[in-house]
This record gives sequence, C-alpha cells and structure tokens, in this order.
Amino acid sequence: MCISALQAGPSGSQFGILACFFIEIFTNWKLYDPSSLRWAVGWLSGVTIFLFVAGLLPMIDNYAHLIGFFFGLMLGFALMPYVTFGAHDKRGKLAAVIICLVLTVGLLTVLFIVFYVTSIYTCEGCQYFNCIPLTDSFCRSSEVKITRYEKGF
Repeated sequence: MCISALQAGPSGSQFGILACFFIEIFTNWKLYDPSSLRWAVGWLSGVTIFLFVAGLLPMIDNYAHLIGFFFGLMLGFALMPYVTFGAHDKRGKLAAVIICLVLTVGLLTVLFIVFYVTSIYTCEGCQYFNCIPLTDSFCRSSEVKITRYEKGF
C-alpha cells in the first residue's frame, strides 16, 4: 500500500456512515416497496461511486474511503439493530454478525501489521488509487511517485 502525504479529515468515518445506510437497506429490505428499494440502492451506489472517483483527485485519500467503508459495512451489520423475519432469518443474521465481528478484528490486525510492523512504503500497482496523474505535476501534492518509461530502448 502506498503511504501518501499527511491527510486528515472525516472522510473515512463518513464512508463508514454511508456503508451503514447500505446495511440498513439490506437488512430491512422486506420492509421497503420494491421501487423505493431500487431508488435508494441506486442513489447510494451513485453517491458512493462519485465519491470514490472524486478520491482520484490530489489531496483526497481513497485508502481512508475504502477502509472506512469496509469497517462501516462490517461494524454496521454487527452493531446496528435489525428486524428478523422468522427463525431461519434470525439464525442467518446472528451468524453474519459473528462473522462481521471476526472480520473486523482480522482487518484491524492486518492494518496494524501493515502500517506498524512491516511498514510497506511502496507499491507499484497502488499508486494510481489515490491520484490519477493527468499532468506531470498533478499528483505532486499527494507524493505519488509515477515512473514514466520512454518507448524504444
């Protein structure tokens, strides 16, 4: 994973809240009218895609967006109250809650290892996730290292 310039802000937590909206829709989907369900999922998907695309601009951290979204999905599903529709649905949701809590602890452990134990500072494939270099100096503020190769020998 690439480590970019120091960036601070609430965008990771806002993506976590956005993920909680998805969880609220998917755990209570039987309570919605099908047309309003499609509209809500479409609207939330559009907003999420727009914000991830906006994260390709300099000084916006897409890694914070992605990790905040994953943590929001897992913790939202595990900790938000939900409605059950029968005994089978209750067992399935309880199993999903346990799985989400285990995945949350696992992801937190992996992130701790990546950032504090192994300290991975470069990643050839990851450099375009935070900023797309439209010009030579476009991503300079994000400290993204782009290597351009000349054609030929």
